[in-house]
Amino acid sequence: MKKMKFLKFLLLAVIVVSAYSCFNDDPIVDPINYTAAREDALLGEYLDTLMDRGYDIDTTDLGVYYSITKEGEGDFVQTGDSIGVNYQGFRPDNGRIFDASAYHYADSIWKFTFTPGGLIAGFDDALMHLNKGAEGIFVIPSDYAYGSRGNNSIPPFTTLAFVIKLEDIYE
Repeated sequence: MKKMKFLKFLLLAVIVVSAYSCFNDDPIVDPINYTAAREDALLGEYLDTLMDRGYDIDTTDLGVYYSITKEGEGDFVQTGDSIGVNYQGFRPDNGRIFDASAYHYADSIWKFTFTPGGLIAGFDDALMHLNKGAEGIFVIPSDYAYGSRGNNSIPPFTTLAFVIKLEDIYE
């Protein structure tokens, strides 16, 4: 008798759960298909948005898009320079911040000796377009970031954007 009551309860629970799922208004969301074509489309939209907001977009020889938002002074970053950088990296496709110097350093300044090849190619390239006190927005296509493989929270074929300020070039 107890077994019969349990089976009836179980059957009722299955019916209630099934009925609830039929009335759920949330559409089934297809997983995002990260492709080069999708990245190209989103990159174009993001660059258009920046230009619509008044940013003057230029392109480095490598292919990184950028806009200097505050001019600096002195020499530009060179291999072997000891530098201090304040940065924030985000994904233009969803606006989420994935990294920032403030996450790692109490003063928000990452201090290191600049050696090209130690970072993603696009970030290296971005740094070479800054001098002391300069700030800019750098939009890095996946070819110069994590490419078709992605990395941790960065899916394949994902353009990255960074707001970078070169705080100092130390003597």
